[in-house]
Amino acid sequence: MTVLNVWVFIVIALNSWNCARACAWMKTQNKATLSNFQVLSTNSIVHLQQACRDAGHDHGHLIMEFPNKQYNLITHLQANDHILFILRTLKGVMRIYRRKSKEMNCDQHKLRIFLLEVDRQILELERCARYIVTDEVHKRMFKEMEIHFRSLVSHLRNTEYNAKSWNDVAGVILKHLQRLDLLATTTKTILN
Repeated sequence: MTVLNVWVFIVIALNSWNCARACAWMKTQNKATLSNFQVLSTNSIVHLQQACRDAGHDHGHLIMEFPNKQYNLITHLQANDHILFILRTLKGVMRIYRRKSKEMNCDQHKLRIFLLEVDRQILELERCARYIVTDEVHKRMFKEMEIHFRSLVSHLRNTEYNAKSWNDVAGVILKHLQRLDLLATTTKTILN
């Protein structure tokens, strides 16, 4: 019985260790081509820009800071960590847009396409991240990102979800998507 438990443990450990390597969503056969994630990521950036034309402005006047520190830290970690970070950040984006986004002053059709693309990215990344285990350092980083997204929701709530605040938040989300796209490029390089 003990031998069986040891073998089960070894199989599970190898499976979780090799999980990111098997994540076909994030890598390609040819290093010169984009991964499936990157194609959808680029499309989602374009659709958010088209949906909210004013989202490209500088968001410096917002109360919260953009979490550059977390993005700088994550680039020095492994591909597994990148996948979890991208997944959790995209989930934070979806939580924001599930709140009264119909009140946004933007092209609702393009916004729906954007949300479908982000949802697809989340579904595919969840398959990749199924067996990845996080440690305390990563949990702290994810908690800081959660606080950042809560501050965006708080900004929307404090301004009663008006069109200007949605455009401000869309500018921040756009910056997140651009940074995630760069991180996905790094992840693809590590995995290939």
